[in-house]
Amino acid sequence: MRRIIPALALLVVGCAGSSQFMQPSQTPLSLRPPADRAVVVFVRPSHFAFAINANVLDENGRFLGDAVAGGYFAVAVPPGHHEFVVWAENTDAIAADVVAGRTYFVEVAPTMGAFSAQMHLRAIKPGLPSWAHRDEWMRDSKGYLPDVAAGQANLDKRSGDVAERLRRGREHLGKYADQDLREHTLGANDGVSG
Repeated sequence: MRRIIPALALLVVGCAGSSQFMQPSQTPLSLRPPADRAVVVFVRPSHFAFAINANVLDENGRFLGDAVAGGYFAVAVPPGHHEFVVWAENTDAIAADVVAGRTYFVEVAPTMGAFSAQMHLRAIKPGLPSWAHRDEWMRDSKGYLPDVAAGQANLDKRSGDVAERLRRGREHLGKYADQDLREHTLGANDGVSG
């Protein structure tokens, strides 16, 4: 029993994560958006539950990437309204209204779950405490490149589960109010200019 406890602690706290659908970038990722797109950066600064990854999907169930402990990835999206969903033991979502030429930031925050880590999406924007940590989190996190084709193929095998996760994400967004709603929405002006 004494040997099990340190092993469990390592799984919970750990160092760095990995995912079969994410490749470490050998150079810093460019966060500069194309002229006709916005960039959304998903950063998971915490190393808590490093062995647990979570799929991040868009509102259509498309694979965007896995949230790897101590890592970040960036996706270019068309301007307009988007909903992003994280799929772990739980489901959480964030709504974003983005404009071309801006970069937006989302924290993927793990917490203890019943059987595994839960993941939460939180806006990183002016007026929230996370904004003061943004540069530090980006500096201290490793950039990853999603293998979108492989990640999507994995999701395509579970289309019923994907539809259910999207439904749950929309349900969560509909229930948020006040501070929770602020933490789960990004507005056009919450991004930084390219």
